[in-house]
Amino acid sequence: MGDWEIKCVSRDPAGNALAYRGDDPFRWTVWIHDIIDDIEGRRHTYFVTGEYGQRVEVVTEISERGKIIRSDPNVGDDLLPQLPPC
Repeated sequence: MGDWEIKCVSRDPAGNALAYRGDDPFRWTVWIHDIIDDIEGRRHTYFVTGEYGQRVEVVTEISERGKIIRSDPNVGDDLLPQLPPC
């Protein structure tokens, strides 16, 4: 099981998130549907770093668009939309 920090987001021309990327040493890229499968299948965990340097878990959620990922709602606002572009 891997534990991966998400550092940036790849978006389509309309601004929709398509994939997320980590940092060195691997510079990995994972599509959103694969992150959902990893989290729900308990194969890997993903997290982002919060405003004060704290670890914030990425979780799955059901929305009007279907399953999505977001940072833990118990910690505050969703941090994924605030990530820089890759």
